[in-house]
Amino acid sequence: MKQILYLRQALHMMKEERLFSGIYIAGTALAVAFTMVIVMAYNFKIAPVYPEVNRTNTYYWNSLRAFNHDGDNEDAFEHGVGYAMVERLKKMKSVEKVGVTHLTSGDQLCLIQKPGGDSKKGFKKYVDDGFFQVYEFEFLEGRPFTHTEWVSSQKLAVITDRLAHRIFGTKENLVGKELRAASDVASDTLTICGVVRAGSIVSSMSYADLYTCCYSKDDLFDYWGFSSTQGVIIVSHDEKQLRADINEMLNRLNAELKASGEDWKYLPPETALFPHWQLGLSDNTFNVHYQPGDWVYILLLVFMLLLVPTVNLSGIISGRMEARLAEMGVRKAFGAKKRELLFQIMAENIVLTFIGSVAGLLIAWGIVSWGGIWMLDALGFSYNTAYFVDMNDFVATGEMLFAPIVFGIALFVCLFINTLAAIVPAWLSLRKPIVESMMEKR
Repeated sequence: MKQILYLRQALHMMKEERLFSGIYIAGTALAVAFTMVIVMAYNFKIAPVYPEVNRTNTYYWNSLRAFNHDGDNEDAFEHGVGYAMVERLKKMKSVEKVGVTHLTSGDQLCLIQKPGGDSKKGFKKYVDDGFFQVYEFEFLEGRPFTHTEWVSSQKLAVITDRLAHRIFGTKENLVGKELRAASDVASDTLTICGVVRAGSIVSSMSYADLYTCCYSKDDLFDYWGFSSTQGVIIVSHDEKQLRADINEMLNRLNAELKASGEDWKYLPPETALFPHWQLGLSDNTFNVHYQPGDWVYILLLVFMLLLVPTVNLSGIISGRMEARLAEMGVRKAFGAKKRELLFQIMAENIVLTFIGSVAGLLIAWGIVSWGGIWMLDALGFSYNTAYFVDMNDFVATGEMLFAPIVFGIALFVCLFINTLAAIVPAWLSLRKPIVESMMEKR
Protein backbone atom coordinates (compact mmCIF):
# COMPACT_ATOMS: atom_id res chain seq x y z
CA MET A 1 0.00 0.00 0.00
CA LYS A 2 2.88 2.37 0.77
CA GLN A 3 4.22 1.90 -2.77
CA ILE A 4 0.86 3.04 -4.18
CA LEU A 5 0.91 6.03 -1.82
CA TYR A 6 4.42 6.98 -2.96
CA LEU A 7 3.30 6.72 -6.58
CA ARG A 8 0.26 8.92 -5.96
CA GLN A 9 2.44 11.48 -4.22
CA ALA A 10 4.87 11.46 -7.15
CA LEU A 11 2.06 12.01 -9.65
CA HIS A 12 0.65 14.82 -7.50
CA MET A 13 4.11 16.43 -7.40
CA MET A 14 4.25 16.30 -11.22
CA LYS A 15 0.98 18.24 -11.44
CA GLU A 16 2.09 20.81 -8.85
CA GLU A 17 5.56 21.36 -10.35
CA ARG A 18 4.92 21.09 -14.07
CA LEU A 19 7.91 23.16 -15.19
CA PHE A 20 10.38 21.12 -13.17
CA SER A 21 8.73 17.84 -14.23
CA GLY A 22 8.78 18.88 -17.88
CA ILE A 23 12.48 19.81 -17.77
CA TYR A 24 13.30 16.59 -15.92
CA ILE A 25 11.42 14.39 -18.39
CA ALA A 26 12.75 16.26 -21.44
CA GLY A 27 16.36 16.08 -20.22
CA THR A 28 16.13 12.36 -19.53
CA ALA A 29 14.33 11.74 -22.83
CA LEU A 30 17.02 13.49 -24.89
CA ALA A 31 19.85 11.65 -23.12
CA VAL A 32 18.18 8.29 -23.72
CA ALA A 33 17.09 9.14 -27.29
CA PHE A 34 20.53 10.15 -28.53
CA THR A 35 22.11 7.15 -26.86
CA MET A 36 19.58 4.71 -28.27
CA VAL A 37 19.95 6.08 -31.82
CA ILE A 38 23.70 5.40 -31.75
CA VAL A 39 23.29 2.01 -30.10
CA MET A 40 20.49 0.90 -32.44
CA ALA A 41 22.62 1.84 -35.44
CA TYR A 42 25.36 -0.50 -34.22
CA ASN A 43 22.75 -3.05 -33.19
CA PHE A 44 21.52 -3.13 -36.82
CA LYS A 45 25.01 -4.16 -37.91
CA ILE A 46 26.01 -6.56 -35.15
CA ALA A 47 22.96 -8.15 -33.51
CA PRO A 48 21.19 -11.14 -35.12
CA VAL A 49 18.42 -9.94 -37.44
CA TYR A 50 16.53 -11.64 -40.26
CA PRO A 51 17.89 -13.37 -42.27
CA GLU A 52 21.33 -13.06 -40.66
CA VAL A 53 20.18 -14.85 -37.53
CA ASN A 54 23.55 -16.59 -37.08
CA ARG A 55 25.59 -13.39 -36.81
CA THR A 56 26.95 -14.33 -33.39
CA ASN A 57 28.63 -17.41 -34.87
CA THR A 58 29.26 -16.18 -38.43
CA TYR A 59 32.77 -15.75 -39.83
CA TYR A 60 33.96 -14.45 -43.19
CA TRP A 61 36.99 -15.66 -45.11
CA ASN A 62 37.60 -13.12 -47.84
CA SER A 63 41.01 -14.07 -49.26
CA LEU A 64 43.63 -16.78 -49.44
CA ARG A 65 47.09 -15.50 -48.53
CA ALA A 66 50.31 -17.00 -49.87
CA PHE A 67 54.05 -16.40 -49.76
CA ASN A 68 56.37 -17.00 -52.69
CA HIS A 69 60.12 -17.52 -52.31
CA ASP A 70 61.94 -17.78 -55.62
CA GLY A 71 65.69 -17.39 -55.26
CA ASP A 72 66.39 -13.90 -54.01
CA ASN A 73 62.83 -12.76 -54.66
CA GLU A 74 60.15 -12.90 -52.01
CA ASP A 75 56.54 -11.91 -52.51
CA ALA A 76 53.35 -12.12 -50.47
CA PHE A 77 50.07 -12.13 -52.36
CA GLU A 78 46.43 -13.06 -51.90
CA HIS A 79 43.50 -14.21 -54.03
CA GLY A 80 40.02 -15.57 -53.59
CA VAL A 81 39.26 -18.84 -51.87
CA GLY A 82 38.81 -21.63 -54.42
CA TYR A 83 35.83 -23.91 -54.07
CA ALA A 84 38.06 -26.91 -53.39
CA MET A 85 38.86 -25.14 -50.14
CA VAL A 86 35.15 -24.74 -49.45
CA GLU A 87 34.62 -28.49 -49.94
CA ARG A 88 37.35 -29.12 -47.38
CA LEU A 89 35.71 -26.68 -44.97
CA LYS A 90 32.46 -28.63 -45.12
CA LYS A 91 34.24 -31.69 -43.73
CA MET A 92 35.60 -29.91 -40.65
CA LYS A 93 33.92 -30.68 -37.32
CA SER A 94 34.18 -27.04 -36.26
CA VAL A 95 32.20 -25.91 -39.32
CA GLU A 96 28.40 -26.14 -39.22
CA LYS A 97 27.44 -24.30 -42.42
CA VAL A 98 29.29 -22.79 -45.36
CA GLY A 99 28.04 -20.40 -48.02
CA VAL A 100 29.70 -18.64 -50.95
CA THR A 101 29.23 -15.34 -52.75
CA HIS A 102 30.97 -15.00 -56.10
CA LEU A 103 32.80 -11.68 -55.95
CA THR A 104 34.18 -11.97 -59.49
CA SER A 105 30.67 -11.87 -60.89
CA GLY A 106 29.92 -9.24 -58.32
CA ASP A 107 26.91 -7.92 -56.52
CA GLN A 108 25.51 -5.51 -59.03
CA LEU A 109 22.72 -3.22 -59.99
CA CYS A 110 20.66 -4.59 -62.85
CA LEU A 111 17.42 -4.01 -64.70
CA ILE A 112 14.89 -6.75 -64.09
CA GLN A 113 11.73 -7.35 -66.07
CA LYS A 114 9.18 -10.03 -66.84
CA PRO A 115 8.60 -10.92 -70.51
CA GLY A 116 6.86 -7.97 -72.12
CA GLY A 117 6.92 -5.93 -68.90
CA ASP A 118 8.62 -2.77 -67.79
CA SER A 119 12.12 -3.04 -66.35
CA LYS A 120 12.71 -2.25 -62.70
CA LYS A 121 15.92 -1.50 -60.88
CA GLY A 122 17.10 -4.35 -58.64
CA PHE A 123 20.13 -5.66 -56.82
CA LYS A 124 21.51 -9.04 -57.91
CA LYS A 125 23.73 -11.31 -55.86
CA TYR A 126 25.55 -14.42 -57.10
CA VAL A 127 25.52 -17.17 -54.47
CA ASP A 128 25.79 -20.94 -54.01
CA ASP A 129 23.24 -23.27 -52.45
CA GLY A 130 24.96 -23.07 -49.05
CA PHE A 131 24.19 -19.35 -48.92
CA PHE A 132 20.56 -20.20 -48.08
CA GLN A 133 21.70 -22.34 -45.16
CA VAL A 134 24.00 -19.72 -43.64
CA TYR A 135 21.33 -17.04 -44.05
CA GLU A 136 17.98 -18.43 -42.97
CA PHE A 137 15.52 -16.93 -45.41
CA GLU A 138 11.81 -17.52 -45.03
CA PHE A 139 10.56 -19.07 -48.27
CA LEU A 140 7.06 -17.89 -49.05
CA GLU A 141 6.95 -20.07 -52.13
CA GLY A 142 9.22 -22.58 -53.85
CA ARG A 143 12.72 -23.51 -52.74
CA PRO A 144 16.40 -22.54 -53.09
CA PHE A 145 18.37 -24.06 -55.94
CA THR A 146 20.07 -27.36 -55.13
CA HIS A 147 23.80 -28.11 -55.07
CA THR A 148 23.51 -30.02 -58.34
CA GLU A 149 21.69 -27.11 -60.00
CA TRP A 150 24.30 -24.71 -58.72
CA VAL A 151 27.26 -26.80 -59.88
CA SER A 152 25.77 -27.01 -63.37
CA SER A 153 25.17 -23.23 -63.39
CA GLN A 154 21.44 -23.49 -63.94
CA LYS A 155 19.74 -20.23 -64.86
CA LEU A 156 17.62 -20.13 -61.70
CA ALA A 157 16.63 -17.27 -59.45
CA VAL A 158 15.33 -16.81 -55.94
CA ILE A 159 13.60 -13.44 -55.66
CA THR A 160 12.23 -11.42 -52.76
CA ASP A 161 8.56 -10.68 -52.21
CA ARG A 162 9.39 -6.98 -52.62
CA LEU A 163 10.80 -7.53 -56.12
CA ALA A 164 7.96 -9.92 -56.96
CA HIS A 165 5.43 -7.20 -56.17
CA ARG A 166 7.34 -4.69 -58.31
CA ILE A 167 7.68 -6.96 -61.33
CA PHE A 168 4.59 -9.16 -61.24
CA GLY A 169 2.24 -7.26 -58.95
CA THR A 170 1.95 -10.33 -56.73
CA LYS A 171 4.14 -12.68 -54.71
CA GLU A 172 2.10 -15.82 -55.33
CA ASN A 173 2.22 -18.53 -58.01
CA LEU A 174 5.53 -17.29 -59.42
CA VAL A 175 7.59 -20.49 -59.35
CA GLY A 176 8.44 -21.52 -62.91
CA LYS A 177 7.92 -18.05 -64.37
CA GLU A 178 10.75 -16.27 -66.18
CA LEU A 179 12.33 -12.87 -65.81
CA ARG A 180 15.28 -11.15 -67.38
CA ALA A 181 18.13 -9.55 -65.44
CA ALA A 182 20.41 -7.30 -67.50
CA SER A 183 23.55 -5.52 -66.29
CA ASP A 184 26.85 -4.32 -67.69
CA VAL A 185 28.42 -7.71 -66.86
CA ALA A 186 25.74 -10.15 -67.97
CA SER A 187 22.22 -10.46 -69.30
CA ASP A 188 20.36 -13.63 -68.40
CA THR A 189 16.88 -15.05 -68.65
CA LEU A 190 16.22 -16.76 -65.33
CA THR A 191 13.54 -19.13 -64.09
CA ILE A 192 12.14 -18.41 -60.64
CA CYS A 193 12.49 -21.34 -58.26
CA GLY A 194 11.62 -19.57 -55.00
CA VAL A 195 10.28 -16.42 -53.38
CA VAL A 196 11.62 -15.27 -49.98
CA ARG A 197 10.63 -12.62 -47.51
CA ALA A 198 12.91 -9.65 -48.15
CA GLY A 199 15.48 -8.66 -45.58
CA SER A 200 16.57 -5.16 -44.65
CA ILE A 201 19.21 -3.15 -46.44
CA VAL A 202 21.18 -2.97 -43.19
CA SER A 203 21.80 -6.72 -43.52
CA SER A 204 24.07 -5.93 -46.43
CA MET A 205 25.93 -9.27 -46.53
CA SER A 206 22.69 -11.08 -47.37
CA TYR A 207 20.68 -8.26 -48.93
CA ALA A 208 19.58 -8.47 -52.57
CA ASP A 209 16.43 -8.44 -54.68
CA LEU A 210 17.46 -11.44 -56.74
CA TYR A 211 19.77 -14.37 -55.96
CA THR A 212 21.12 -16.48 -58.78
CA CYS A 213 23.68 -19.24 -59.24
CA CYS A 214 27.34 -18.33 -59.39
CA TYR A 215 28.68 -19.03 -62.84
CA SER A 216 32.14 -19.73 -64.29
CA LYS A 217 32.50 -23.08 -62.54
CA ASP A 218 36.09 -23.39 -63.79
CA ASP A 219 36.94 -20.58 -61.39
CA LEU A 220 34.76 -22.02 -58.67
CA PHE A 221 36.53 -25.37 -58.73
CA ASP A 222 40.06 -24.09 -59.19
CA TYR A 223 42.01 -26.21 -56.71
CA TRP A 224 44.39 -23.62 -55.36
CA GLY A 225 41.93 -20.77 -55.46
CA PHE A 226 44.16 -18.25 -57.18
CA SER A 227 41.93 -17.67 -60.20
CA SER A 228 38.72 -17.21 -58.20
CA THR A 229 37.45 -14.59 -55.81
CA GLN A 230 35.01 -16.23 -53.44
CA GLY A 231 33.62 -14.63 -50.34
CA VAL A 232 33.18 -17.54 -47.94
CA ILE A 233 30.67 -17.32 -45.09
CA ILE A 234 31.13 -19.84 -42.28
CA VAL A 235 28.94 -20.66 -39.29
CA SER A 236 30.89 -22.08 -36.36
CA HIS A 237 30.39 -22.09 -32.58
CA ASP A 238 34.13 -22.44 -31.88
CA GLU A 239 36.35 -19.76 -33.43
CA LYS A 240 39.54 -21.12 -31.87
CA GLN A 241 38.94 -24.60 -33.25
CA LEU A 242 37.87 -23.19 -36.62
CA ARG A 243 41.14 -21.32 -37.02
CA ALA A 244 43.09 -24.37 -35.87
CA ASP A 245 41.30 -26.60 -38.41
CA ILE A 246 41.93 -24.15 -41.26
CA ASN A 247 45.59 -23.83 -40.33
CA GLU A 248 45.90 -27.62 -40.23
CA MET A 249 44.33 -27.85 -43.68
CA LEU A 250 46.75 -25.24 -45.06
CA ASN A 251 49.71 -27.03 -43.48
CA ARG A 252 48.73 -30.25 -45.26
CA LEU A 253 48.45 -28.37 -48.56
CA ASN A 254 51.83 -26.74 -47.94
CA ALA A 255 53.35 -30.19 -47.47
CA GLU A 256 51.88 -31.21 -50.85
CA LEU A 257 53.31 -28.08 -52.47
CA LYS A 258 56.74 -28.69 -50.99
CA ALA A 259 56.72 -32.29 -52.13
CA SER A 260 55.86 -31.17 -55.67
CA GLY A 261 58.76 -28.71 -55.71
CA GLU A 262 56.73 -25.50 -55.53
CA ASP A 263 58.39 -22.33 -54.20
CA TRP A 264 55.36 -20.89 -52.47
CA LYS A 265 53.15 -21.78 -49.51
CA TYR A 266 49.91 -20.75 -47.86
CA LEU A 267 49.91 -18.37 -44.90
CA PRO A 268 47.47 -18.56 -41.95
CA PRO A 269 44.29 -16.54 -42.65
CA GLU A 270 44.71 -14.33 -39.55
CA THR A 271 42.82 -11.10 -40.31
CA ALA A 272 41.47 -12.51 -43.59
CA LEU A 273 39.15 -14.63 -41.41
CA PHE A 274 37.04 -12.45 -39.16
CA PRO A 275 33.81 -12.66 -37.12
CA HIS A 276 30.69 -10.71 -38.01
CA TRP A 277 31.03 -8.23 -35.14
CA GLN A 278 34.27 -6.95 -36.67
CA LEU A 279 32.42 -6.50 -39.94
CA GLY A 280 29.76 -4.55 -38.05
CA LEU A 281 32.36 -2.15 -36.65
CA SER A 282 33.84 -1.73 -40.12
CA ASP A 283 32.10 -0.67 -43.34
CA ASN A 284 29.78 -3.69 -43.61
CA THR A 285 31.58 -5.15 -46.61
CA PHE A 286 34.36 -7.73 -46.92
CA ASN A 287 36.84 -4.83 -46.51
CA VAL A 288 37.31 -4.87 -42.75
CA HIS A 289 39.13 -1.92 -41.20
CA TYR A 290 38.24 -2.66 -37.59
CA GLN A 291 40.65 -1.44 -34.92
CA PRO A 292 40.64 -2.73 -31.30
CA GLY A 293 40.15 0.84 -30.05
CA ASP A 294 36.80 1.11 -31.84
CA TRP A 295 35.03 -0.48 -28.89
CA VAL A 296 36.52 2.11 -26.53
CA TYR A 297 35.36 4.92 -28.81
CA ILE A 298 31.80 3.55 -28.96
CA LEU A 299 31.56 3.03 -25.20
CA LEU A 300 33.00 6.49 -24.52
CA LEU A 301 30.53 8.06 -26.95
CA VAL A 302 27.57 6.30 -25.33
CA PHE A 303 28.83 7.20 -21.85
CA MET A 304 29.15 10.88 -22.73
CA LEU A 305 25.71 10.97 -24.36
CA LEU A 306 24.21 9.61 -21.15
CA LEU A 307 26.39 11.40 -18.64
CA VAL A 308 26.55 15.01 -19.82
CA PRO A 309 22.77 15.70 -20.03
CA THR A 310 22.16 13.71 -16.86
CA VAL A 311 24.80 15.60 -14.87
CA ASN A 312 23.35 18.91 -16.05
CA LEU A 313 19.92 17.71 -15.01
CA SER A 314 21.26 16.61 -11.63
CA GLY A 315 22.16 20.22 -10.87
CA ILE A 316 18.51 21.22 -11.27
CA ILE A 317 17.45 18.30 -9.09
CA SER A 318 19.95 19.21 -6.40
CA GLY A 319 18.77 22.83 -6.38
CA ARG A 320 15.17 21.73 -6.03
CA MET A 321 16.04 19.49 -3.09
CA GLU A 322 17.73 22.41 -1.32
CA ALA A 323 14.46 24.30 -1.69
CA ARG A 324 12.59 21.45 -0.02
CA LEU A 325 14.72 21.33 3.14
CA ALA A 326 12.15 23.29 5.11
CA GLU A 327 9.44 20.87 3.93
CA MET A 328 11.52 17.94 5.19
CA GLY A 329 11.90 19.65 8.58
CA VAL A 330 8.15 20.19 8.92
CA ARG A 331 7.33 16.61 7.99
CA LYS A 332 9.93 15.32 10.47
CA ALA A 333 8.34 17.47 13.15
CA PHE A 334 4.99 15.77 12.49
CA GLY A 335 6.54 12.30 12.91
CA ALA A 336 7.65 11.34 9.40
CA LYS A 337 10.52 8.88 9.45
CA LYS A 338 13.74 9.41 7.50
CA ARG A 339 13.20 6.19 5.55
CA GLU A 340 9.71 7.25 4.46
CA LEU A 341 10.94 10.63 3.23
CA LEU A 342 13.79 9.07 1.28
CA PHE A 343 11.45 6.52 -0.30
CA GLN A 344 9.13 9.30 -1.41
CA ILE A 345 12.00 11.21 -3.02
CA MET A 346 13.18 8.05 -4.74
CA ALA A 347 9.66 7.33 -6.00
CA GLU A 348 9.37 10.82 -7.47
CA ASN A 349 12.67 10.48 -9.33
CA ILE A 350 11.96 6.93 -10.46
CA VAL A 351 8.61 7.94 -11.95
CA LEU A 352 10.05 10.98 -13.75
CA THR A 353 13.12 9.06 -15.00
CA PHE A 354 11.02 6.16 -16.23
CA ILE A 355 8.63 8.44 -18.11
CA GLY A 356 11.57 10.33 -19.62
CA SER A 357 13.34 7.12 -20.63
CA VAL A 358 10.27 5.69 -22.33
CA ALA A 359 9.74 9.02 -24.11
CA GLY A 360 13.39 8.92 -25.20
CA LEU A 361 13.00 5.40 -26.57
CA LEU A 362 9.93 6.46 -28.57
CA ILE A 363 11.83 9.48 -29.93
CA ALA A 364 14.72 7.23 -30.94
CA TRP A 365 12.35 4.85 -32.72
CA GLY A 366 10.82 7.79 -34.57
CA ILE A 367 14.23 9.14 -35.64
CA VAL A 368 15.38 5.76 -36.92
CA SER A 369 12.09 4.85 -38.61
CA TRP A 370 11.51 8.20 -40.31
CA GLY A 371 15.17 9.05 -40.92
CA GLY A 372 15.81 5.63 -42.43
CA ILE A 373 19.05 4.88 -44.22
CA TRP A 374 19.75 8.61 -44.57
CA MET A 375 20.02 8.87 -40.82
CA LEU A 376 22.43 5.94 -40.69
CA ASP A 377 24.48 7.47 -43.49
CA ALA A 378 24.66 10.77 -41.58
CA LEU A 379 26.01 8.86 -38.57
CA GLY A 380 28.86 7.55 -40.72
CA PHE A 381 27.60 4.02 -41.40
CA SER A 382 28.50 2.82 -44.89
CA TYR A 383 26.42 0.13 -46.59
CA ASN A 384 27.75 -1.36 -49.80
CA THR A 385 24.22 -1.78 -51.13
CA ALA A 386 23.06 1.72 -50.31
CA TYR A 387 24.20 3.07 -53.67
CA PHE A 388 22.24 0.56 -55.70
CA VAL A 389 18.75 0.47 -54.24
CA ASP A 390 15.88 2.78 -53.45
CA MET A 391 16.65 4.34 -50.08
CA ASN A 392 12.98 4.11 -49.19
CA ASP A 393 13.37 0.32 -49.06
CA PHE A 394 14.83 0.65 -45.58
CA VAL A 395 12.43 -0.82 -43.03
CA ALA A 396 13.29 -0.93 -39.32
CA THR A 397 11.64 -4.07 -37.97
CA GLY A 398 10.76 -4.69 -34.35
CA GLU A 399 13.72 -6.99 -33.77
CA MET A 400 16.02 -4.25 -35.08
CA LEU A 401 14.53 -1.40 -33.06
CA PHE A 402 14.16 -2.99 -29.66
CA ALA A 403 17.38 -3.63 -27.74
CA PRO A 404 16.07 -4.38 -24.22
CA ILE A 405 19.48 -4.86 -22.61
CA VAL A 406 20.81 -1.55 -23.91
CA PHE A 407 17.63 0.29 -22.96
CA GLY A 408 17.80 -1.26 -19.50
CA ILE A 409 21.39 -0.06 -19.06
CA ALA A 410 20.51 3.46 -20.22
CA LEU A 411 17.53 3.52 -17.85
CA PHE A 412 19.65 2.30 -14.96
CA VAL A 413 22.38 4.92 -15.54
CA CYS A 414 19.86 7.78 -15.73
CA LEU A 415 17.96 6.45 -12.73
CA PHE A 416 21.12 6.03 -10.68
CA ILE A 417 22.53 9.51 -11.36
CA ASN A 418 19.20 11.31 -11.08
CA THR A 419 18.23 9.54 -7.88
CA LEU A 420 21.68 10.09 -6.40
CA ALA A 421 21.41 13.82 -7.17
CA ALA A 422 18.18 13.95 -5.18
CA ILE A 423 19.02 11.52 -2.40
CA VAL A 424 22.34 13.06 -1.33
CA PRO A 425 20.98 16.53 -0.41
CA ALA A 426 17.86 14.93 1.08
CA TRP A 427 19.95 12.61 3.24
CA LEU A 428 22.13 15.49 4.41
CA SER A 429 19.06 17.56 5.29
CA LEU A 430 17.47 14.70 7.21
CA ARG A 431 20.56 14.43 9.40
CA LYS A 432 20.11 18.02 10.53
CA PRO A 433 18.06 18.88 13.62
CA ILE A 434 14.40 19.58 12.88
CA VAL A 435 14.64 23.26 13.86
CA GLU A 436 17.66 23.85 11.61
CA SER A 437 15.90 22.22 8.65
CA MET A 438 12.78 24.29 9.21
CA MET A 439 14.87 27.48 9.23
CA GLU A 440 16.17 26.73 5.68
CA LYS A 441 14.60 28.75 2.84
CA ARG A 442 12.14 30.48 5.14
